[in-house]
Amino acid sequence: MSIKLWKRYIALLVIGGILGGSTILFMYGREMEQMMLVKRSLEVLNEKLMDENQRLKQSEKVARRKQEVLIEEIRVTVLDTKLHETIELQVARQLEKDLASLKGKKVEQVAEVQEMLHEMLRRREYIIEGTMVEVRVKTVAISRILHLFVTAEVKREEP
Repeated sequence: MSIKLWKRYIALLVIGGILGGSTILFMYGREMEQMMLVKRSLEVLNEKLMDENQRLKQSEKVARRKQEVLIEEIRVTVLDTKLHETIELQVARQLEKDLASLKGKKVEQVAEVQEMLHEMLRRREYIIEGTMVEVRVKTVAISRILHLFVTAEVKREEP
């Protein structure tokens, strides 16, 4: 009888192992299924957000094209530095003051009147510290910053 008893214990052990393993596999399978569902929902959400991101980038590009670019600053650079530094600075300041009315204008508007701007500043004369200084425009760069490159030459000293 003892052999039958051992067979019974071994059979109960095997049946218990199979039932326990089946229970663990069932619970693990449910957990894996939930994780797969969460993963799939996150993938769908990611695709949706990527599409939205692309649409926003496209609309931003369109908005930038439509955005009006205004002149925010005027800079004057004096080439040929034969003049005293203070005279150069005062010439630059005077030109910036004369062109201050262009601030806030659209870049396209200023670009359309570029030839008139060149003509207006072709031969400009200023009296600075008793000295007649003639200013000539060499180059104009038009963007958010209107950048003028000019030459200045002392014509004559006032008595």
